[in-house]
Amino acid sequence: MNDVSAPNAAKHAQIIEAAVSEFQDKGFAAASMDRISLRAEVSKRTLYKYFESKENLFRSIVLELSNRFAGVQDVRYQKGRDIREQLTELAWAEGRILMLPEVMAMSRMVISETLRNPDLAAAAQGKLDKTAIFAAMLKDAADDGQLRIEDPQAAGQEFIGLIKAKAFWPIIFSGDVLNKDEMEATINSSVDMILSRYGV
Repeated sequence: MNDVSAPNAAKHAQIIEAAVSEFQDKGFAAASMDRISLRAEVSKRTLYKYFESKENLFRSIVLELSNRFAGVQDVRYQKGRDIREQLTELAWAEGRILMLPEVMAMSRMVISETLRNPDLAAAAQGKLDKTAIFAAMLKDAADDGQLRIEDPQAAGQEFIGLIKAKAFWPIIFSGDVLNKDEMEATINSSVDMILSRYGV
């Protein structure tokens, strides 16, 4: 239902943006498909052509948010290559997305709704949690002798936590994303911390 051809991608994005605003303003329960169609400047028929229901629309926003972070999945450990370079590359794959205002707007909306609705939270968590990718990189680096890690999953959580402590959670509340220099400083500091803790 949500698959759209390239010519209609702009309309799809328009509806998603309108839905994010509506969910933020009214909350999921009180959000109205009628108001979303008005915000998006599309007919109700067009809205329902793309999204069968409010629940379907929310899931699509979570999927869209997850897809924005797809680049993180492409970063894989390369045997023998300098570990600092690889950790920095992985952190930038995450950090680059956290610099986009529309991503933070979607994140803010999803978080506010998942706090109200545990069912929505469970569905969103599985799609948005990239800890496994960080853990895999750290495990492979440890197997290759470049790091000393007993619990890669915990180390992956720590690595993401260091980045999000400055580049995500404060932004959820303040609304101002980090600029490139601020993100670079955050990433360098996070990588330094991981190497200080787990470097051989």
